Amino acid sequence: DRLLLTQSGHVISAERALASDHPGPRDMANDKPNYSSSQTTRRRFIGGLAAAGAAPGVLAQGTDRAIHDVIVIGGGFAGVSAARDLSWRGKNTLLLEAKSRLGGRTWTTAFSDHDIEVGGTWIGWSQPHVWTEMMRYNLSVVESAAASASQAIWMEDNKPTLGTMPAYARSFESGANKFFAPARAAIPRPFDPLYVDDTNRYDALSAADAIRSLDLSDHERDLVTTFAALNGHSDPERSSYLDQMRWFALGDFNLWNLMDNLARYRIKGGTTLLLDRMQQDGRYEVRHSSPVRSVVQSTDRVEVMTTDGTTHSARKVVVAVPLNCLIDIEFTPNISETKRRVSATRHTGSGTKIYARTRKKYPIFVGHGNYDMPVSFLFPEYDDADSQLLIGFGVNPDRMDIHDKQEITAAMRRFIPDLELEETFSYDWNADPFARGTWCMYPPNTLTSDLSELQRSEGNVYFAGADIASGWRGFIDGAIESGIHTARKVADDLG
Repeated sequence: DRLLLTQSGHVISAERALASDHPGPRDMANDKPNYSSSQTTRRRFIGGLAAAGAAPGVLAQGTDRAIHDVIVIGGGFAGVSAARDLSWRGKNTLLLEAKSRLGGRTWTTAFSDHDIEVGGTWIGWSQPHVWTEMMRYNLSVVESAAASASQAIWMEDNKPTLGTMPAYARSFESGANKFFAPARAAIPRPFDPLYVDDTNRYDALSAADAIRSLDLSDHERDLVTTFAALNGHSDPERSSYLDQMRWFALGDFNLWNLMDNLARYRIKGGTTLLLDRMQQDGRYEVRHSSPVRSVVQSTDRVEVMTTDGTTHSARKVVVAVPLNCLIDIEFTPNISETKRRVSATRHTGSGTKIYARTRKKYPIFVGHGNYDMPVSFLFPEYDDADSQLLIGFGVNPDRMDIHDKQEITAAMRRFIPDLELEETFSYDWNADPFARGTWCMYPPNTLTSDLSELQRSEGNVYFAGADIASGWRGFIDGAIESGIHTARKVADDLG
């Protein structure tokens, strides 16, 4: 029988299970509950799900005797793409998702009278896989308010400077073009990042190393350093220069086209709408709230055990969990040392993303601060009649308590000194045991040395995910790319 489990009133959201002992999106009049906790451990996270009661149809402890063609572990865009495409090719497929919702690090929710993207937001038509799905399901995009910015704010001597968008654009483009200058020679084929053999010299450098070697004005250096920090969502010392250039190559070697794909267009109705359309278009079984404990493979089958003791069997398994979480699953025989090392070391994505409702309107602006500020980028996502909904990014979670409205206000006042906030919202993806970080960029010496191995299947176990895509790695597009490519390989191997 085919079983589809969906979120319902009596299945607690995995994210809201984090709320029990941490204050939430701040409202001065009402101390509303929060949706996250930086203190959460994997055990408490799973415990919160168990305390809520199992969803109808989820098996209790025991064994699922059915032998599936394929089990997909992880219900983000990669897992859903893989499961859908496998079912289209007639494969009996089971998808196991740890949370009570699909989506992984993408998550659309409601805040301050708007749909917001807690994780996963923007797409663009230089991203072929997600754009194919947008056209397949006849979906459309809307633009972020900042696309119509009339002014820019940047830092000089650590103080905000208000200027025109053309003045900001000239300095930003000048510095960025110097930073990305080797990209066309290093990555001439953006979806084949290892095509050029001698790029390990760029991969050995950090983004910060490269910036120090460039002839930049102080203003250009500040802008480029902060942009590189945002791309890696971490200190620019941690991210590979080659991986930074990969983004520029994917953006058609043009800064403004890259920016359109990074922060301009979002899916009308939210990323969840696209995910739902893709999920509903498949013919496979879904089991939510089913974190996987172990994967044991023998000659002709793979046994997958969830944390409640239920065992599922399949001929093939696709592991589509975030790279940082791969180390949390017990594999027998063990997966390669490279996969374990890269997962344990973690990719660079570990910064913050904050939504904040203002108490009045401001001119639409782009705020481009310094990377060592608690909030280094700030701009309005929604421009309403009497207020704005701002979105801010920081690259170091230790510089600010993302649940403290006063600290957030102080950080955003670095851009607008008289800023007053009504309420704020953020989610700690670093504390989420089924994410362990934000979007993926690699540290030095990982792309050229380890990507091929991270993508390689081992026996009857295959790997997929946004974090190991060849193209838009770390994006929805990369997740879909990896999911459909892996599904094709699995289906072909099954015959």
